Amino acid sequence: MYFSCETRVLGCSDPENERSVINIYPELERQTLIGFGGAFTEAAAYNYSLLDEASRAEFLKKYYDKKTGASYTVGRVHMGSCDFSLDQYSEAYCEDLSDFNIEQDKKYIIPMIRDALALLGDELFLFASPWSPPAFMKDNGALIGGGRLKKEYYPAYAEYFAKFIRAYAEEGIRISAVTVQNEAHAVQTWESCLYSAEEEAEFAVKHLRPTLNRYGLSDVKIIIWDHNRERVVERAAESFAYPGATEAIWGMGFHWYVGEHFDALRIFRERYPDKVIFESELCHESSDSFNDESRTYDYAYEYIRCLQNGASAICDWNLMLDSETGGPFHCRTTGGCAAPLYCDAKKGKLIVDGIYEPIRTVSSAISRGDVVVATTSYDDAVKAVAVKKTDGAIVLLLLNSAEVEREVNVRVCGKNASFTLPAKSLTSNRIL
Repeated sequence: MYFSCETRVLGCSDPENERSVINIYPELERQTLIGFGGAFTEAAAYNYSLLDEASRAEFLKKYYDKKTGASYTVGRVHMGSCDFSLDQYSEAYCEDLSDFNIEQDKKYIIPMIRDALALLGDELFLFASPWSPPAFMKDNGALIGGGRLKKEYYPAYAEYFAKFIRAYAEEGIRISAVTVQNEAHAVQTWESCLYSAEEEAEFAVKHLRPTLNRYGLSDVKIIIWDHNRERVVERAAESFAYPGATEAIWGMGFHWYVGEHFDALRIFRERYPDKVIFESELCHESSDSFNDESRTYDYAYEYIRCLQNGASAICDWNLMLDSETGGPFHCRTTGGCAAPLYCDAKKGKLIVDGIYEPIRTVSSAISRGDVVVATTSYDDAVKAVAVKKTDGAIVLLLLNSAEVEREVNVRVCGKNASFTLPAKSLTSNRIL
């Protein structure tokens, strides 16, 4: 694919020009954007620890530098272990939570986050997600293989969330939001737990929100679902029907693993315009290539289509994995995953995957507080997203999925700019 960032100067509009038109309507505002990022998994942090000093600096620059990097401002951290941890663990094993600690996180995850914060300051929107409650709280007595949180442990588990957030705060790291459960509808071979929509809402309304408030954490937002978007509309309807849910729950998290279903995001936006919809995870499985064209295109397509249909944030999965296995991981039968950056552990060096460039092209063009505005496009092969910057400027993201060049005429506020889109390209166009 071809990627570029361009400046386009508007001239006088040709009233006779009706072909190849992209319309931008800055006055028709859609969602306000939070930003883009990736997950500080233990696997990512462990690989980060293996890099030499120069490669660590390169890693941080590629993700967090505002001038030449991806300008990431969003991150995810797991509460307890996940499939991309070095092993299984919980933050507590005693029923009264008297042994609660984040010592495992202090080994690799927290040092990595601190290095990112050194560049970002207070700009990092970090959200925490559990893959499983502690085993003693579950009806299957195990972190893995699904199971459910026993009702009698709802209060203690809400305390667990609060303790985790406060423990991170003591390390100088602010957690801005939590999801109730990663993949709440999946029984996995790794850490997992099942919740019905009503159970998620009950836990959020009766236990998690009041407990966070009691600990002085009323600004920490609650996200539900955190699973595939094909079920977003149904889960939202069931959860928000629970008394008090609309007040307690900030928004819906979603993943990309079961096809497009972008219309589900649009329907959610229409039904719940005051709620945030947030892509909390996406990735491909690992492969032998670091430049898989189809994988690179998938990322470009995903980011554009999610923004078109209402997503306020997009958070990729592991920030970095090892170049040999796409790990480390445990309890997975499907192998490792792809990531935008890899660690060559033998050399202590960084490897850049092809999916990095579509992420950088989109994320570097957008800042927190920017607003998506309405567009129309003349051709389904040319997908358009326009963003009104906080300074009033317009950035137009264009994905040409065709194998041939496409001419475009951008019209905005009675003015016009004409240019050519390369075949199979993603371009960021600043409109002046």
